[in-house]
Amino acid sequence: ACAAMGGSKGADGGFADITNQVGAWDMCKVLSIDSVYERTNAVGYISDPAHIGLGSASNSEAISCSAMLESPLTDEDRNVRYDVLLSVFPGKSTEHVDDMWEIRQGGFFRDTVENNSRGLTVDDLVIDKDIEGAWDRGHAYALFGTEGEVAGGSGSMIVNVRTENYMVELYMHLPDDPAKTQAVRYELSPEEVDSRTSLTFDRVEFANWVVDEHIHEMFEAVTDALEDDSAVRR
Repeated sequence: ACAAMGGSKGADGGFADITNQVGAWDMCKVLSIDSVYERTNAVGYISDPAHIGLGSASNSEAISCSAMLESPLTDEDRNVRYDVLLSVFPGKSTEHVDDMWEIRQGGFFRDTVENNSRGLTVDDLVIDKDIEGAWDRGHAYALFGTEGEVAGGSGSMIVNVRTENYMVELYMHLPDDPAKTQAVRYELSPEEVDSRTSLTFDRVEFANWVVDEHIHEMFEAVTDALEDDSAVRR
């Protein structure tokens, strides 16, 4: 692979297909779960970080690092668990990347926001914004219960950033917050609901950290690996 080009353009300045290069990586060495682990005060893995290659049943066009983490509750003797999936989607053409963007971003909006199985609606989007960065296009959605009847309810978030020829993604589950759910059940005031938490991390702060910092670190890690992947190959 012409790695010196950084993977974003071919030698002639045209489209460069990085599929073979990215396909040789151990994605957990490129996109580490460590930062998410630390930020969510995780205490262990339900399933350890694992590399998932192209053609998987869950996400055939992505190469990913997948894990399930657990984080303690302050007021109950149990842990919440949540999946994290960090991925690169290499494109066969710019149009292919366009299609994958629509499947991931458009699909999340349709399936998770508009047709939510947990009673959440578009009004419960904690984040819905374009992200500026070293890429051509970026957007994030984060949806979980923060107020009203659904306060404390679990949810998920997806962040995609793309260039002409590939896309980088963070997709994860955000755990429920039992203290908030209980406060709603007891019909406490919105201020009371807001002040109570069982989690050892703030979900809103965490989601904003992903968008403001972590997706930039992920994109940079992929850029660096495209230039020199000697340390991250499987």
